[in-house]
Amino acid sequence: MSAEVPSGALPRCALHLDALAGATCQRCGGFVCTACTTWVMGRMYCPPCAVRPEVNYLETFRLGLWGRRDASAWLVGGVTVVLVGLALVALMAGDVGTTLACLGSAGVGVAFFLGMRWARMGLLAVPLLAMLLTAQSLGAPALLFFIPLMVAVNVFRDTRSRLFFRLDVPERELHQLWDLRVNNPLARHALSLSVGSLFLPVFAPLLSFFGVWSALTFVFAAMAMLALILGLVALRRVDPEARPPIGRRWEALGAVCLALVALALWGVLHRTRMMD
Repeated sequence: MSAEVPSGALPRCALHLDALAGATCQRCGGFVCTACTTWVMGRMYCPPCAVRPEVNYLETFRLGLWGRRDASAWLVGGVTVVLVGLALVALMAGDVGTTLACLGSAGVGVAFFLGMRWARMGLLAVPLLAMLLTAQSLGAPALLFFIPLMVAVNVFRDTRSRLFFRLDVPERELHQLWDLRVNNPLARHALSLSVGSLFLPVFAPLLSFFGVWSALTFVFAAMAMLALILGLVALRRVDPEARPPIGRRWEALGAVCLALVALALWGVLHRTRMMD
């Protein structure tokens, strides 16, 4: 008795009926041949599923931020307006050198706001040149330009800022940005609220001294309750197998535990004060 399977009974690719299927799509389960097999973030899909926004969610996230101004661009734009004002003041005072310096810096700021790539280097050069050129006349105060220089370095390295300038970023950095902004943000907010609500026992003596115990204890208790609710909702949403995956399980659990601790401490302190 032959164990061979007739070629007509073998599964065929859903898109190429003349080709034998070599695998199945991990989303729809359809058969795909070798030519149709598409890998997206470690999973195998058929071509129609591979381009769906929820499947290639990092690409969807990248395109949503591609060329769009971020907070650093608006910050630079605001500083540019201030520099133009300073240039006008310096011009009215007859200080031509300061006027040119402010206008030059403002020009870099305008270019940065418009997304010109050379302005990224210009943003680094402006505070560095200011520090070097004023070191002899100002002395130690010239080191204050080190602060905007560090801000410029952080902006230069920021993944979100690079997406604004339409620069490619590694998948690892893009995933980190997606995880920070999109992946179950309720868990992160709940954890922040629960940590804040734990400050009540620390400031309890100070609150009693200023006579604002009742008002602020209510605020802290409300924070703990809100953190507990958000933490439970975030915990229920966790689904690592979803596409895109929903994580932050431990942050949600931490928020729930800390909120319960804060509520317990609030109850103990409240009973202690009532007994006094």
